[in-house]
Amino acid sequence: MDRSPLRIATFNCKSIKRSMEDVRHLCRTCDVVCLQETWLLPHDIAYVGTIDSGFGYTATSAVDTSVAIVRGRAHGGVALLYRYGAFQKVSVIQCENPRICAIRITICDRPILIICVYMPTNSDDNLEEFINCLSAINAIIDEQGIQPAFVMGDFNADPGKLFYNELMNICNEQQWSCLDVDMLGLDSNTFTFISDVHGTTSWLDHCIATYSAKQSVIGVDIKYDTRWSDHYPLVIECDLTLLTPTILPVMVNVNKHIVWGARDKKQVDTYTKECNKRLENIEIPSDCVNCDYFCKSHDHRRVLDKFYSDIVTALRDAAVASRKNGREGSGPRVVGWNKHITDAHRLARCSFTEWVLYGKPKSGPIYHEMTKRRKIFKSRLKWCQDHQDQIKMDALAKKHGNGDFRGFWRDTSKMNIRPSLPVSVGGASDPKYIANIFKSHFCIKSQLGPTLEVHNADMNRKAVGISFLSEDIHRAIRQMARGKSPGHDGLSIEHLQHAGPHIYKILAVFYSLCVGHSYLPDDLMKTVVVPVVKNKTGNLADENNYRPISLATIMAKVFDGLLNAQLNKHVTLHDNQFGFRPQLSTESAILCLKHTVKYYTNRRTPVYACFLDLSKAFDLVVYDILWEKLRRVGLPQELINMFQYWYAHQTNSVRWAGAMSDPYRLECGVRQGGLTSPTLFNLYMDELIVALSRQHLGCHIDDVCVNNLSYADDMVLLSASICGMRSLIQTCEEYAGRHGLKYNVAKSQCMIFEAVGTICPQNIPPVFLSGVPLKMVGQVKYLGHVITTDLRDDADIERERRALSVRANMVARRFARCSAQVKMTLFRAFCTSLYTCSLWANYTKKKYSDLRVLYNNAFRMLLGLPRYCSASGMFADARIDCFHTTMRKRCASLVRRVRSSPNTVLKMIATRFDCCYLRHCCDRHLTVSVPERKL
Repeated sequence: MDRSPLRIATFNCKSIKRSMEDVRHLCRTCDVVCLQETWLLPHDIAYVGTIDSGFGYTATSAVDTSVAIVRGRAHGGVALLYRYGAFQKVSVIQCENPRICAIRITICDRPILIICVYMPTNSDDNLEEFINCLSAINAIIDEQGIQPAFVMGDFNADPGKLFYNELMNICNEQQWSCLDVDMLGLDSNTFTFISDVHGTTSWLDHCIATYSAKQSVIGVDIKYDTRWSDHYPLVIECDLTLLTPTILPVMVNVNKHIVWGARDKKQVDTYTKECNKRLENIEIPSDCVNCDYFCKSHDHRRVLDKFYSDIVTALRDAAVASRKNGREGSGPRVVGWNKHITDAHRLARCSFTEWVLYGKPKSGPIYHEMTKRRKIFKSRLKWCQDHQDQIKMDALAKKHGNGDFRGFWRDTSKMNIRPSLPVSVGGASDPKYIANIFKSHFCIKSQLGPTLEVHNADMNRKAVGISFLSEDIHRAIRQMARGKSPGHDGLSIEHLQHAGPHIYKILAVFYSLCVGHSYLPDDLMKTVVVPVVKNKTGNLADENNYRPISLATIMAKVFDGLLNAQLNKHVTLHDNQFGFRPQLSTESAILCLKHTVKYYTNRRTPVYACFLDLSKAFDLVVYDILWEKLRRVGLPQELINMFQYWYAHQTNSVRWAGAMSDPYRLECGVRQGGLTSPTLFNLYMDELIVALSRQHLGCHIDDVCVNNLSYADDMVLLSASICGMRSLIQTCEEYAGRHGLKYNVAKSQCMIFEAVGTICPQNIPPVFLSGVPLKMVGQVKYLGHVITTDLRDDADIERERRALSVRANMVARRFARCSAQVKMTLFRAFCTSLYTCSLWANYTKKKYSDLRVLYNNAFRMLLGLPRYCSASGMFADARIDCFHTTMRKRCASLVRRVRSSPNTVLKMIATRFDCCYLRHCCDRHLTVSVPERKL
């Protein structure tokens, strides 16, 4: 059905009563009107509904009349007006912030979120409130799970000023767009405010949109015919047919009784008993046990297929048997049914059955008893439906109080809203066709061309005799995390952990036979690939906005863990590789980078750094080269054969909206999500790190080479000269060419760290990568940590301050009805993990204090405490680490890990007294602030 474009206006009316005619004019031409500075008291809010009879409204007042007598005129206040007949459905969203109001509209079966906001005036004192409002808006968008969202209002963010720069930073991080600036341009002489006093103009009113919403905007206009306000309305026009419609995710067609889910103790005990009974009846194939290694018998392979099928069938049947007495139901699950409704439902059913047996009388005690119990049942059902959020919060509090933290965090993660699926992707709308689009997108071709069609196992080398014991299986199963999505067979790690002791013996025999025969059953290697959206507010119809998540069978995961344990016994990596290694982290790599740069710049030597980005590095690993590297490190041939067979015969199928794509196999690249994949990739890149470290080029400290630092595929090169940097880059290019890798020139960057007390040279020769000069930048985000040329940490503190504000607002909004104990647990989990805070050594007191104030206010907001209550007192009463304690603990942890690390680079840093980062950590650890209380 054709419809006219949707028009949305934002207007700072400076008293809605005075600007009544201007507002009514907007109502005649627009479908939604966002108003700021209505200047209404709480009891005057109903006045908004008298503006136009064809409009509904929601509004807030910025005045709290219960505090004191109001003197002078009221300030602030926001309102949203929406045309009744323009939308299928309109829902008002509770924002609990006087500066924000929001509605959810549905039009042409497409939900859209519209938020009206009025920001404080542009000043350093109000920056915290500005960031907090934007974080609250982000929490609303995330909670609603709607891709198209418009945020309109008076941001008091004039281009070039403090608030505008902060607004652009947050928009870049969240991938939002400032529509009016993007479409009109900063050089368009646009303004939305003119000062009545000075006659100066400013661009204060804006429209922020998510990527999905931006695609529908066809026009932006400023209405300069306003008479009463010093602001001018900003109007956007949207063609909603350009929005991608969405559908709810389709549930996977797997027997719900097999999936582990939530099981009580009785069901778990029944499952263990049933498993033992079935597993004991499985016959171990004696013919396969007694045959030689590298057996090629196809009969034995069929026996292994049956052996695997018997194990999986036993686990699946036991899972069904332990759930057979569970409550059945085909309808949607009602929150609180078992606790509040089940008894009333049972009594109502009994009364109804009795009433039917008596011939359905219209009066009498039987009839009245039936209607009474039916009324009780319906009232309880309605109460549960109306109080779902509160029931969920009470359940969280109960599990937290009972010490069931595994269940607590499982239910907490379930509260995240699953994004809807777009109706079409890449121009296709059929689910199977979309799944095949993702199949083509996720299937990567090697840069070196096609490799061998089938990787044949080498049966000629002498066998070592690899076998697994039940203790190995028990250790591997115990170390695996729970709560992961099952594979195509519906089995997860919980099925093995509760299967009883007999499962370890069975699996030890099965995996040992698989290694001896260089064979794995096809069902074990089947993998389901699920596309997961990267940016929930981005373009859902673009396949590039999705990344693959592979759901392997649990039997494959356990076997992968066993192979990884064997792999780690033979693979020794260079110490300049920090990725996916025990006792090392991104923080370790960042510390090494900053210490090396500081070491040189303090000695009046500039440092040239090149941050290299590999395109889809994990997906471009060439198998023939990888197998040769495994032979060089001395991995037993049986294990190499297993890797070859697995990678040559694994089949993947993309699942989308319940449909499966055509199966496909990997042509290159390590298995996504595999336990052995990080180790295999690190081995694939290790020769490059060794080659760079052997060159007498770049940065060295105490005979330790630090001219390259890597975290998996993220590498940074460090040199004191341009010539040295060019040689290092040439080594990287040559290695990438031989190994089928490709550098992303657009994302690779160069930076020059200025020497202390010297002037950086102005005419710096360019650095080339793949024949293209790299961009010189003054700031880069390396492993999530912001690094600047002067090594100051103010920018990174600002990054963490914005991130903390977003996390705090999200927790406060989503768990507002939780108990205080639950909120404190969530605060510890989400708000005390300040990323790389132990590496902050050079910053201004103001930036550091701003983060501390935000940390304190986040706790006050979450627990509903007064804004100016004692920070040290509230943390001491709650027995939660205050900001200074959190920082000291993080610093002490870093110092302890560096001093105890066997890594050569970290050992070098630990032995130097001039490492300002460790010295600053020690000083901070020993310093106790005066107002702080000891917990």
